[in-house]
Amino acid sequence: MKWIIGLIALIAFVESSAQGYGKKRNDCFPQTPRFEKSHWYFGPGLTYTNGILGPREVTGFSVVDTTYKSSLAHKGRVGFYGEFGRYFLIENLYFFRYWNAGVNYRWIKSSEQFTNEVSLAGATIPLGFGENSFSDHYANLHVEINGINLLSSESFLQHTFGLAAGYAVGAKRTYTNTLPGLTENTGSRIHSYLYYRIGYGFKSNKKLIIIPSLEVPLLNIYTFNKVRPDMPYFNSNYWPITLSIRFFLFRNYKLKDCPPVDAIGLPEGFDPDEPSKR
Repeated sequence: MKWIIGLIALIAFVESSAQGYGKKRNDCFPQTPRFEKSHWYFGPGLTYTNGILGPREVTGFSVVDTTYKSSLAHKGRVGFYGEFGRYFLIENLYFFRYWNAGVNYRWIKSSEQFTNEVSLAGATIPLGFGENSFSDHYANLHVEINGINLLSSESFLQHTFGLAAGYAVGAKRTYTNTLPGLTENTGSRIHSYLYYRIGYGFKSNKKLIIIPSLEVPLLNIYTFNKVRPDMPYFNSNYWPITLSIRFFLFRNYKLKDCPPVDAIGLPEGFDPDEPSKR
């Protein structure tokens, strides 16, 4: 799975670079000197966390002809997401258009259903079933760099590469599996990871860009999980994805000094219908 995600990200990067390199910018992002190069963004969203693998079987205590086994199945659940931060436009850095930094809240939750049994001298004896669940509320810092693939002067595809680090300010885990030989993996409250986000952006009005996007983890950094993109909980691995909508706000350029009395005219890029705010 991680190789497929990496390949998609690489293809998107190369395609955007090839189409954007060497061309003059003519997009819907804030244009200077009419607008400032940096301002605020925010966005709500949803998370969906499910097991990265389908139903599977794990083995607990085993000796001679006695083996304890647990069959696992995952039930994905929906949580909430929200972000707030500041962006900084990039004028000439290959296909990258802006970078940004901010904070976000991410609620991830899911469950692991289990059915236990013991194999004894060739016979299989049921030992019961149940469910483990977790619900973690993460407060994160994030930093991202964003490239665009222009579709028109009013729309684009956005490719985001980001790093997030945070702490589970609220964590609830219920573990009920008592199969001999299995140990509970509760995971760490500290979490950091690399991710890729693809989005479709369009200009909603003169001072707003809206960017719906889908985010997938690429690599766990803390706790490092053998170059995997998922998070270990209980006896399974979970892969949280995020669907969000970013609202990218423009800010009028603020003149620091009054123009000279002998100025010939307005600087290029100013719109007389939208005078700058003092």
